Amino acid sequence: MKKTLLPFLFLLNFNFLSAQELYLVKLKEKENISNYIANPLQMLSQRSLDRRMKYKVDLDEKDVPISLERIKQVKQLDLSYIGETKWLNTIMVEVFDNTVISQLENLPFVDSVTSLVRNAQKTNVRKQSKSNDLIVIVNNYNYGDSEIFINQINLEPLHTEGFSGEGVYIGVIDAGFPGVDTIDAFKNLRNENRIVDTYDFVENKADVYDANSHGTNVLSTMAAEIDGEYIGSAPKANYLLYRSEDFLSETPKELLYWIQAAERADSVGVDVINTSLGYNKFDDPRYDFTYRDMDGKTSLISQGAEIAVTRGILVVNSAGNEGSSDWKYISAPADVENVFTIGATDRNNQPASFTSYGPNYNGSLKPNISSLGHQILTYVPSGGFRISSGTSFSSPIIAGAMALLIQKLPTTPLETIKNKVQESGNLFNNPSDRLGYGVPDFYRASQELLSINDVKIQVNKLKVYPNPFTNEVKVETSNQIKQIEIYNLVGQKIANSSNTNIIKTNHLKSGVYLIKVIDDKGNLFTEKIIKK
Repeated sequence: MKKTLLPFLFLLNFNFLSAQELYLVKLKEKENISNYIANPLQMLSQRSLDRRMKYKVDLDEKDVPISLERIKQVKQLDLSYIGETKWLNTIMVEVFDNTVISQLENLPFVDSVTSLVRNAQKTNVRKQSKSNDLIVIVNNYNYGDSEIFINQINLEPLHTEGFSGEGVYIGVIDAGFPGVDTIDAFKNLRNENRIVDTYDFVENKADVYDANSHGTNVLSTMAAEIDGEYIGSAPKANYLLYRSEDFLSETPKELLYWIQAAERADSVGVDVINTSLGYNKFDDPRYDFTYRDMDGKTSLISQGAEIAVTRGILVVNSAGNEGSSDWKYISAPADVENVFTIGATDRNNQPASFTSYGPNYNGSLKPNISSLGHQILTYVPSGGFRISSGTSFSSPIIAGAMALLIQKLPTTPLETIKNKVQESGNLFNNPSDRLGYGVPDFYRASQELLSINDVKIQVNKLKVYPNPFTNEVKVETSNQIKQIEIYNLVGQKIANSSNTNIIKTNHLKSGVYLIKVIDDKGNLFTEKIIKK
């Protein structure tokens, strides 16, 4: 897809200077890596570190920021500084004079300078429609359609059990969120202070409540909450709202903005990222991708999305709306093997006419699963409804549903959760290149996940006390304790005991730790603990 956004036609006609090009400046090894690793709160929040501990993700050089001195030296050159990504240790710049390239290459900390141009023979700038995502039909509907997409994936039983996303952080990377700060659909979200972070990476500002309303439409399917009218898939989750998409243009800069948003979400402590965006063509055709590039590794945004997954983040992405176009296939970053890519169905669980085809170029199954994406009610900035169509809406429905499973099964590995959700799909035994494993049954998946050993112990009402503690920690459970282990925030085991329910902690400094308990049934339990 060119971009999973609104269908209103914007004709663009930019005049590019002959030497105007975007470049990636790859840097040499970062400075002060060991210092940052030893002091992780300098670069990540406590919540982010807790997530790393839970999923056993080690800190590494990708987490270390690029030094301000290096950025300063690049900015001093005669170029336009677009931004940097610590994960890829790379800076993006726009160059108007080719003599600047050698100046960049001569900086002592620069490893290489590479143009983002992929099709040098193409010089004509296309007039391009921004998208083909939403189909506007009417703006006066009620709860009915919300119930349809909730029931399609059997999410209501999880809501009934009391799982609505509480405590889970969902990052939404999109094109803007006008109305989210004012309309009744998001009143509870605001009043309960569950918008925990916002940033506009296109215009470098904190306010995201302007620009394009696509993000508002997308957020509806997860976070909107008006009793008797509309309930999203994760109405009680916490949300991080980021703008990476410039609706008035289509340039590779947006690939970097997305990575910057994902990095910020990681540092805040996000659990799930939803992206209803995808890239294959740009206003300047020199930067266009081909299907061969949809291998999950080639595009900048796909490289960033893969790193996000390795940080213990569940990345959910729409498959795209190119199924009936010449392009046909999924776009980046939906092509990443470990990204949870979502296709769109109609109300009969058949492929929506527009949903993009898989697999990725390497043959990995895409999409992974699918949900309703045809004629869904979403809110608009005025507070009214519109009926919307696109994989932009099937993706956040699933992102919210996955947040419920993370809430219910907090110690279960993300890969295990993803696999069980896929296994619950109605096409699991015969996956397709448009719907993947099909429409999942989330309640069935949750029940099967409860049978896995690493969550059984929660039913046994295990208790860790005192917390905060001083010289020892005790564990109380109906089963026999086999092992107790305590880890610091960089994943190092610093205390352990066997066949006892007490672990001595005299030698530990004041601070936050993670305790892991294993019982004689093989069950595992983890919890954050604090030493006074």
